[in-house]
Amino acid sequence: MNTTVDGPMIDRPVFVVGTGRSGLTPLMDLIAYHPAFGWPSQYNERFPRVRAVSALSRIVDLPPFESRVKFARGVPKHTEAYPLWARCFPGFAEPFRDLVADDVTPYAKGLFRETVAEILAYQRKPRFLAEYSGWSRIAFIRAIFPDAKFIHIVRDGRAVAHSYTTVDWWNGWEGVHRWRLGMPDPELLDKLARYEDSFLALAAVYWKILVSNISEKSRLLPADDFLLVRYEDLVDDPRKEAYRCIEFAGLDDERGRFAKHLRTVRIVDANRHRMRIPPWREAIDPKQRDMFDDLAGDELAEFGYA
Repeated sequence: MNTTVDGPMIDRPVFVVGTGRSGLTPLMDLIAYHPAFGWPSQYNERFPRVRAVSALSRIVDLPPFESRVKFARGVPKHTEAYPLWARCFPGFAEPFRDLVADDVTPYAKGLFRETVAEILAYQRKPRFLAEYSGWSRIAFIRAIFPDAKFIHIVRDGRAVAHSYTTVDWWNGWEGVHRWRLGMPDPELLDKLARYEDSFLALAAVYWKILVSNISEKSRLLPADDFLLVRYEDLVDDPRKEAYRCIEFAGLDDERGRFAKHLRTVRIVDANRHRMRIPPWREAIDPKQRDMFDDLAGDELAEFGYA
């Protein structure tokens, strides 16, 4: 294993970040199976102390798994793997604020770099790819991996907010005094009071806080190290957006292997078609749309959703 003064040599790791409910899974389904990428799977999540389970992911490179079999239950699949990262930094999953460079100790840095290097070694891959949601964590990760690259997957906030209010794990149910995002500013609190702390209003503010944080921190990155992908563009032309991502990462088609993989991926536009829940346009009434515009209209406009 090649090493540097920072520990094991890791070449331009790529991190995909979103607010949650924003399209991380379909984007990762498209790009994670590029032959160059190694990534943490559900087995790293389930057995975070057993690093050798990373080798299981090599199964998806075998010929039988070049079809949709790779997406079958039990086959190693990309995941956010927070228990694995908690072994490196216990506060990585649910901090009350964004993680920053000053949070990184030499000890934590060493653990992250060793963990990533071991995943790559077990999977026999040259490049690392990972996903996570919530706060940007961009400054934190750049302090560990100075040449890290970031892809932000963003989705219409009204769709995200609708999705938040259909899952039991969303901690917005606990209100602003107990959720993990800290207290909104007084102006937002006044607006929330006007809407009687409607849970859809809380979901709008939740999305607003996180998407603004990711946007703000991404603007500090060199242009070559950041890529924005809109969920709506992804579902409209998955192949185009997938190739944008691998070109951004400095990768090529691997002699047609990536194109062959893309033909196995099925992408459904959850903004237009019912999946687990109905599309947001069918679930949110005009008055609630106006409420969302009042709370997060600037952010909708920033990403072309106004």
